[in-house]
Amino acid sequence: MKDNEELRFETLVAGLEVEGEAYRQNIWGTKLPVRDYVIFFSARSGSTWLTSMLSATRRLGFPEEYLNPAFIRDVAQFLNAAEPVRFLNALRRRRQTQNGLFGLETRAVDVRLFGEAAFFEAFGPETVFFNLWRENIAAQAVSLYRAVTTGRYHSTDPDSATPPRYDTEAILEWLAHLVEQENDNLRMLKRHGRGFEMLRYESMVRDREATLDKISQAVGVTAEYGAQAGTGETRKIGDEWNREAERRLRAERGGELARIEAERLVRLVGP
Repeated sequence: MKDNEELRFETLVAGLEVEGEAYRQNIWGTKLPVRDYVIFFSARSGSTWLTSMLSATRRLGFPEEYLNPAFIRDVAQFLNAAEPVRFLNALRRRRQTQNGLFGLETRAVDVRLFGEAAFFEAFGPETVFFNLWRENIAAQAVSLYRAVTTGRYHSTDPDSATPPRYDTEAILEWLAHLVEQENDNLRMLKRHGRGFEMLRYESMVRDREATLDKISQAVGVTAEYGAQAGTGETRKIGDEWNREAERRLRAERGGELARIEAERLVRLVGP
C-alpha cells in the first residue's frame, strides 16, 4: 500500500518549536500506563462511535486517532514532542485514564507514516490489540462515499444537504479502498506477530454493552457504565438513501462486489 511521503511524522512536525522543559513537565510525576491497547480500524467501521462509548466509561481509555496525520502536528505541539519515541512516551502518560489504561485507534498506514519501529517498540507484546471491521462492506462503502461527498461524517457534524448523486463506479472504488485498508491492518499485525481480538460493527450496533464487556475483559478492567452509557455518543447517520444505494449496487454489480469481497483477509480470521 503506497503512502504519501508528505504525511510522514517528521515532515508534519518539521519546524515545530518544542521546549525540553515543557516536555519534562508533561511527563513529570506521571507513570506509564499499567496496560495499553490498540484498535486497528478502517473508515466507516464505527471507530468514532466506539471511541465515544469507551471514553464515556472514564475507565477504558480515551482511544482517539492520535496518529492521524490530520492531528499529528497539534498533538505534538501539545506534548512538546517532535520525535516519535518522546511523542508516545508523553502521550501514553497524559492520555491514560486514572486506572492506568491507555487506548489508541489507528490504521496501518498511520503507523507507517508515524514510524513503525517506534510504534511497535512502545506497544510491545503485552499490548492488547483489536481489529474493528464491518461485515457488510457494501454498506460501508456507500457510507464512505456519502460522507466524502457531503462532508458529513458523524452525527455531531452539521447536517448535510441533499444526498449525493448515486455513482456506482465511485462507490466500487471506495469499496476496493476499504478492502485494501483492512487487509493492510491485518498484514501489519501478522508481520509483527501480534495476536488480536476481533470487534465487529454489526455486533456493536446490536449490543453495545457486550462490546464494552469484551474490551473490558480483554484489558483486565472492570468498568461500571451506569448512566454514562450512551451519553455524548455519536450516532448512525445512514438512512433510506444509504439502503437504496446498497440495494442498487448489489443488483447492478453483484458479481464484481463478490469478487472484491473474496479478497478480504478478515474472512480468514473469523468473527
